[in-house]
Amino acid sequence: MTSPATHDTDPVLATTATAGSSRAHPVPVLLVAGIVAVVLVRTFLLQPYAVAGDSMSPTLREGERVLVTKVGSVSVGDVVVADVTRAWPGPDRSTHTDDGLVGSTLSSASAALGIDLGERSVVGRVVAVEGDEVACCTGGRVTVDASAVGPRLPDSASSFAVTVPADRVFLLSDSPSSPMDSRTHVGAGSSSSDGTVAADAVVGAVVTRIWPLDRLGAPSSSTFQS
Repeated sequence: MTSPATHDTDPVLATTATAGSSRAHPVPVLLVAGIVAVVLVRTFLLQPYAVAGDSMSPTLREGERVLVTKVGSVSVGDVVVADVTRAWPGPDRSTHTDDGLVGSTLSSASAALGIDLGERSVVGRVVAVEGDEVACCTGGRVTVDASAVGPRLPDSASSFAVTVPADRVFLLSDSPSSPMDSRTHVGAGSSSSDGTVAADAVVGAVVTRIWPLDRLGAPSSSTFQS
């Protein structure tokens, strides 16, 4: 005689329970992985930056957002972001990090990740590196090794002549009317009398604007030299 089948477990319920538990675990794992990915990208690859002031106008305008790459070394002509906390006073970008949809989104995400976007930093163009001779002014222009760079300056621009030391860079603003650069800090308000910035204080090079959308794209290099 065949014994009746026993039903110690319900295979349907067991399968359902297993499936439910397998679906529950990936959510926090993916969330943590996403946060880690964002932190790693911002730390080693790309960083958003809110432009404060019009020192780089018309190339970059106040309130615009750009992406800065931290990969590779910067070159003469690059538009870069530099932390000038130890070099000379720079604008506080905190007033520009939470305005508008993009700003509020980046600000909220940054706060959640413990990221400070308000460090004292500037955006400028690298016009000279170690060993270059920078002078002002010839024909109203800054010169690097006797070649004119940057915008035409007002007649009131102070004269100087400096040699860029090792491991430092000379930054120049694109705007002659509201500059925030090495030229305006030569001999005054600078940790070094030449106004230069340490190369390792350069956060990275600007690769593209991300806001506003009608200005999306890499910054022009046309104002570097003419």
